[in-house]
Order: sequence, then C-alpha cells, then structure tokens
Amino acid sequence: MKTLRLMAGLAAAGVLAGCGGAPADTGAVEQGPAHHASEPSSHVHASRLPWDRPDDQQAQVQAADLSLTPQEQLNVHYHVHLDVFVDGRPVAVPAGLGINIGPGNTMPAHGSPGIAPLHTHDTSGVLHIEASRDDTFTLGQAFVEWGVLLSSRQAGAYQPVRVYVDGRKYDGNPARIVLKKHQEIAVVAGQGGVSVPKSYHFPPGE
Repeated sequence: MKTLRLMAGLAAAGVLAGCGGAPADTGAVEQGPAHHASEPSSHVHASRLPWDRPDDQQAQVQAADLSLTPQEQLNVHYHVHLDVFVDGRPVAVPAGLGINIGPGNTMPAHGSPGIAPLHTHDTSGVLHIEASRDDTFTLGQAFVEWGVLLSSRQAGAYQPVRVYVDGRKYDGNPARIVLKKHQEIAVVAGQGGVSVPKSYHFPPGE
C-alpha cells in the first residue's frame, strides 16, 4: 500500500501527484445520498468566484460524511473527471480537496493530517476514489469538500445550473450523482454557452 502523499504539499503548480492501480468496475448513473451538498450551511457557500480550497479539509470531509485516514486505501480505486464552467469560462477544480495538509509540507492549520477516500491530487479535474470498501460516493461530496453549494438550481452563487454526464443532460439534483469509473461530468453554471465534453482521456493505468 502506498504511503499518504501528504508531504508532497500543495505547491502553486498543483502537486499532490496522481496514483496508480486498477480501477473498480463501472455502472450507470444513479441516485444517491446528497450528503448535505444541496443545503446551505457553514461548510458550503452560495458564493461568487473565486472558489478556493478551504483550509480546514478535516471539517469539509466530515461535512461530506467522509473520514480521513493516514494512508490511501486502494481496495476500491477509480477515477472520474469533472469540468466546471461559470459564465462560459472554465473553472479549475482545486488540488488537495479531501487532503488535510498545510502548504509547503507543513501540518494543517486545522485538525490532523489525513486523506479522504474522495480527493483531488492536482487541478486537472480528476477526482480520485481510493477506498477500503465499495461505498457510494457522490458529486455532492466533492462539492462539499470544495465548500461550494451545488443544487438543482445553482452552483455557488450562479444560476441556472446544467449538469451533464458523458455529454448527456442530467435532470435532478446533481449533488446526488453517484460517481462511477471514467465518467466525464460537466457542471455548467451561469450565462453563456460552452462545448460540453462527452469524455476525458484518462492516462493508461487510470
């Protein structure tokens, strides 16, 4: 089992290197628990850009009904790609969501260091699911870790919101989208049109 990449830090270039291993089996999009992602709270905000990574990832992970562990768990291992567009422009998904560590290889300012089963290593938009068991993980949980409100009406402060899975429009609460291997999820909020991606080229081994 690989050791936790916490000490890679959160350098400005988007470190926290990716991971290897065999992904889990895939399945169809389905409804799952919202994990508080559609409810305004102290952990998700209907705010305007920029949407920075919250420093206290331990609190965000707990709000997403997840937990931190000292090491990555690879019994279940797969990847999803997330694109976010606001007013027609792409928005980077932050590195280090679901990973509680301070910048520059330091201890986190809040809580204890650790990694959640749903996390990001860099700003590529790849969501990493690395878990000890085959639980249900949702798009809403990723947005809770990000601290950004996601509902059927809006993303952050931006309305309307349209969500696509593998290029197909998703009707319903996007926070309930269950993450599956090699999905391409696009969240399009606000005004302006975009070319919705239908797939993402995952590197070999991912």
